[in-house]
Amino acid sequence: MKNLIRNKGRAAGVVLLLAGMVAAGGALAGISATKHNLSTSHSVAGQTIYSSDQTEICIFCHTPHDAIKNNNIPLWNHTLSTTASYGVYTSPTLNATDAADVGGVTAATAAVSNLCLSCHDGTVAINSFNNPSNINPTTTMVGTTGGMLPTGNSNLGTDLTNDHPVNFTYNTALATSDGFLVNPVDATGSGLPNGVKLFSSKVQCASCHDPHTSTQGAFLRTAMTGSQLCFSCHSK
Repeated sequence: MKNLIRNKGRAAGVVLLLAGMVAAGGALAGISATKHNLSTSHSVAGQTIYSSDQTEICIFCHTPHDAIKNNNIPLWNHTLSTTASYGVYTSPTLNATDAADVGGVTAATAAVSNLCLSCHDGTVAINSFNNPSNINPTTTMVGTTGGMLPTGNSNLGTDLTNDHPVNFTYNTALATSDGFLVNPVDATGSGLPNGVKLFSSKVQCASCHDPHTSTQGAFLRTAMTGSQLCFSCHSK
């Protein structure tokens, strides 16, 4: 009987291990076929920005050791921007009262959007890491301006006053007071459709964009056909 229980335990352990391997493999398979694969294995047709000598895919954002210390940042490796202010979008129809500038942050206070802006505000070199690769200590970039994103759609710049607001609380109270927002149900945002996410109850860049997959184009979490992404939050 003890042997039976022991064997069942081992079997369960194997199942969990395999499940973890499948999940990790799925994430890798997702990002490897996107423009966020900046390594030598990049495969997107027409991709112009990549490294000519860095073979690691994840290093551009993550590191298992010596990561930037912040509970909101998943083992973050890319140097954060020191931009003092990005400005804050304003509108007579914006009912969020706590929209905060994501500029002027430290590693300890960085929000999820700061991770995206560490490349996409165009002020930090794409190959600027907290913990460089031991395999390829020098990461040479192709298609950049001094290692930074060139002018174009992916370079948002440092003025976000004409972009959809980020870094504000989206909860039931806001949905109720606005009258034209989908109720997010709870603080995790599990009630929002189409995979749209909240981070500590706040809207961030990654609410609409998934940095690890781009099946919908532009790393969107769902299609723009029929304004599906917009209607995930806006009820009009």
